[in-house]
Amino acid sequence: MEYPLVWVLILVLLNYTTDVSGQVVVPSMNPLAVGSNVTLNLVPQSPINIGTWSYETTIIVLFYPIGSSVSTSYQGRVSFNRSSSELSISSLQLNDSGRYTVQGMEPVLKAVVTLSVQEPISNVTLRANATDLVELNDTAMFTCSVSSGTSLSYRWLNGSSEVTASDRVRLGGGNSTLTIVSVTRYDEGPFRCEVINGISNGTSQPIGLNVRYGPSNLTMMVVPEMTRGHTAYKTGSDITLFCSAQSKPAESYKWRFNGMFLNEQSPQLSLQNTRENQTGSYACLAYNNVTLRYATMSTMIKVVEPISAVSLNRDGKPPILDQSFTLRCEVTGPVDYIHWLMNGQLISLNNRTFFSTGNKTMVINPIQFSDNGEYLCEAFNAVSNLTSMTYKLVVNFGPERPAVTSPDITMTGHSVTFNCSASSQPPSQFSWFFNGSQMVAGSVYETGPLTLANHGEYTCVAFNNITGRNSTVSKMLIVVEPVTMAMVKAMGSQPILNQTFSLTCETTGTIYSIHWMRNGWPLYADNRTDFSMNNNTLTINSVQHSDNGDYKCFASNPLSNMTSRNYRLIVNYGPERPAVTSPDIAMTGHSVTFNCSASSQPPSQFSWFFNGSQMVAGSVYETGPLTLANHGEYTCVAFNNITGRNSTVSKMLIVVEPVTMAMVKAMGSQPILNQTFSLTCETTGTIYSIHWMRNGWPLYADNRTDFIMNNNTLTINSVQHSDNGDYKCFAYNPLSNMTSRNYRLIVNYGPERPAVTSPDIAMTGHSVTFNCSASSQPPSQFSWFFNGSQMVAGSVYETGPLTLANHGEYTCVAFNNITGRNSTVSKMLIVVEPVTMAMVKAMGSQPILNERFSLTCGTAGTVYSIQWMRNGWPLYADNRTDFSMNNNTLTFNSVQHSDNGDYQCSASNPLSNMTSTEYRLIVNYGPKRPVIMSPDIAMTGYSVTFNCSASSQPLSQFSWFFNGSQVETGSVYKTGPLTIASQGEYTCVAFNNVTVRNSTVSKMLTIIAPVTMTMVKVIGAQPILNERFSLTCGTAGTVYSIQWMRNGWPLYASNRTDFSMNNNTLTFNSVQHSDKGDYQCSASNPFSNMTSPYYKLIVNCE
Repeated sequence: MEYPLVWVLILVLLNYTTDVSGQVVVPSMNPLAVGSNVTLNLVPQSPINIGTWSYETTIIVLFYPIGSSVSTSYQGRVSFNRSSSELSISSLQLNDSGRYTVQGMEPVLKAVVTLSVQEPISNVTLRANATDLVELNDTAMFTCSVSSGTSLSYRWLNGSSEVTASDRVRLGGGNSTLTIVSVTRYDEGPFRCEVINGISNGTSQPIGLNVRYGPSNLTMMVVPEMTRGHTAYKTGSDITLFCSAQSKPAESYKWRFNGMFLNEQSPQLSLQNTRENQTGSYACLAYNNVTLRYATMSTMIKVVEPISAVSLNRDGKPPILDQSFTLRCEVTGPVDYIHWLMNGQLISLNNRTFFSTGNKTMVINPIQFSDNGEYLCEAFNAVSNLTSMTYKLVVNFGPERPAVTSPDITMTGHSVTFNCSASSQPPSQFSWFFNGSQMVAGSVYETGPLTLANHGEYTCVAFNNITGRNSTVSKMLIVVEPVTMAMVKAMGSQPILNQTFSLTCETTGTIYSIHWMRNGWPLYADNRTDFSMNNNTLTINSVQHSDNGDYKCFASNPLSNMTSRNYRLIVNYGPERPAVTSPDIAMTGHSVTFNCSASSQPPSQFSWFFNGSQMVAGSVYETGPLTLANHGEYTCVAFNNITGRNSTVSKMLIVVEPVTMAMVKAMGSQPILNQTFSLTCETTGTIYSIHWMRNGWPLYADNRTDFIMNNNTLTINSVQHSDNGDYKCFAYNPLSNMTSRNYRLIVNYGPERPAVTSPDIAMTGHSVTFNCSASSQPPSQFSWFFNGSQMVAGSVYETGPLTLANHGEYTCVAFNNITGRNSTVSKMLIVVEPVTMAMVKAMGSQPILNERFSLTCGTAGTVYSIQWMRNGWPLYADNRTDFSMNNNTLTFNSVQHSDNGDYQCSASNPLSNMTSTEYRLIVNYGPKRPVIMSPDIAMTGYSVTFNCSASSQPLSQFSWFFNGSQVETGSVYKTGPLTIASQGEYTCVAFNNVTVRNSTVSKMLTIIAPVTMTMVKVIGAQPILNERFSLTCGTAGTVYSIQWMRNGWPLYASNRTDFSMNNNTLTFNSVQHSDKGDYQCSASNPFSNMTSPYYKLIVNCE
């Protein structure tokens, strides 16, 4: 193209323009199909006065203020919009791919975009070098090709799994070939290849591999399994061996016994009624006649005769303690080993127990008592075990440790029995000897009636006829006469205090010992008591009162004894310690009796004297009615005519008059709290003392309580509440007393601590009762005031029905007319109106996801607090939820789906509350994530139904567009019968009329025509040996792939056979006789396929 010089200068300047505008070129589509159109848009739009559009280094269009100029090579294919600066290109070809640049000088800008023009993919074909392969021996090679398409990328699939490169899997030729080295049974496929570029894709027909393998994982099972605990089978058993392996094709079998082949070629070998000579190694051999591989597995089968009898016997002499003893176990049948058991427990080798080779005999040396027990032997072989009968072992021993049981001493005239025993097995035989002479045989010897001549040594000899041992023991017997008399007699004069006195014990019989007793208790020698050498005489050197009592003597030998009768010893003394019993004081008009007593044996004689003059004889003296003249000293004299001694005692008698009156009286004014108060006690009679009491308890002086010298007056210096009570005075002498009647003291005080009981808060329309009380004696008088104005008198004040005007201070005044004091207390009453309404209302617009939304609580009445709830649970402020100052308003800063629910507000004051009805909050949102459900591909003549759905509240409204034009409203769009023109982009637009949002999704629908014809035709000359020959597959309809077959088997490319790019043509480079056969081609797409009739190829010779 020719440009004026000015435009050349423009172009030079544009070449130095840099991208400083921040604008970009956006194509209407990229990549693009061959033959399609594209528009290149400048974003944001900007009119350019002077500039160019260029491809690589070639200018497409030059534009300036008064016009534009298009390159010759692009004329008829491009158009330029001056107002938006967009460039449109039609009928794109592969060579239109590349870099497109827009440059402006006014304004200055530069923007670049790269377009990719691609040819659509067609007829994806997959070929394999071979499909019948041997595991680990062969390599599978696949080739993926297309009839047309550019900018291709490949993806391989084994079933639904993608195939990637590994140590056995190799991808080559830009991923168009797949090679699997050393194929395994898991590589059978089916395999497909998927070819993709920016504008289309295609997938080949699947090819499966037939991989032969095995035999492997050979297993052998023996039935029946051996009995638990056994390692062989019993003779006569029926045994079956089963062999199995993994193999393709199925394996064949052979069996060997001890290396020799058996006449059995199935996977099962049966052994019937087995004998011991069938013990040995059994092997199974599996063979695959295609892979030429084999596997073998063997097992040992052992057949054994069971044990039929086991017996246990003694070998040699019987068991004798500390000697050797042998047991023998005799077994009928083959035996592997023998176990010995004692009392059910297994016997093991130790320093006394030995076993012979094979455990057939057991020797115990030396045998001990611990070896006593029940013995068994148990014989085992691989198929059985049997136990002998029990052998009971008892160890023979003794005699040991013989013993004689008999008395050591006995009495003349009696008989004695001697019993002899010895530890021995079997039991011993016994003989008896007296002083060396044999008497009798047997374990028992009984004497006749004894005399003193039977005193002596008795010997027992024990003998064991099995062990041949004897043992001897002796016993001494003592013979005595019985005790027949014991009597106590006094020696000399009567016992007198502090003089010597003796007793003697007279006896008959054999006496071993004499013991003395007083009052049943034994007597022992001490500093006053002596016994003669044989205890026959008891002497008391200075007899005392403590020696009084009943004395006995006790004479004894080991077999008899006798106790004497009591001898009563009474010591004579006195008189000592005379005493007078009588009152020390008496009342006028009464009589007094004096009693005199003295310690004396025998009893004393008595005489009485008053103030020195004798009155009467005898221990008792009684006066007449007393006067004050009978006051004085009374004396008693006691005399003992045996000891010749006397003793005197005197007693003073005091005479008094009785108490006849006691009365409490108050002194002065009434008792008032914290003031002084006095009581006096008036009496008549002889008064020794006066005591005061309150409420029955004695009173004592303290810091507030005083008594005068004779306790006649009680003074309380500061009377208190604690002094309240019943007061008495108690007048007393030793012989009479009198207590006054109660004087009730009540302390006057108050009023103190007045208190009002009433509610703190009340509701309009209700009445309130105020109760006033105060601590006071006597009780207070009360007056009521409201806000300073007097209302009523009395402790109780009841209001009428309340209004808000009754809110205020209520005051109670208490007054005591005795103490002259008053006291005041006030109480505030709060009056509120009841809560009569609570209602939740929305503020402003509907709740929309992620936007701000508020609810308010409308109320009526006095409201102290408002509480919000969702679904019955309390709500609290968080990072998205706020409450107004008084909780009246609930605000969601960014409402979410989790905020959906039933909302209530509860308004309350201390006396009433109300909860609103539920407000159902549903968050509006969407539409989100629209989805189209429809097939990706369909066949001409059929209809397709598109279903569109989107997550939305409320439900979305839907519109359908085909290639940009609206075709339907509603979520479902059903096409009519499809044509090729129905292929394209179907778009669903979802719209929410509350959120005023929409969302769009598109789906591509591919339309194909069914395959309606396939026919094999010859291209060119007839087939001649060694010459080139071609067949073509004529088709009608949309064909995705073509497969060739000979004699019903698939054909693959080889060194003589080629296929065209889309498999449409089959060419033999050098046709041979081996190429003869029936040829077919099969054309297919995803919905249909057709196989041609046979074409019979016969090779002609030159």
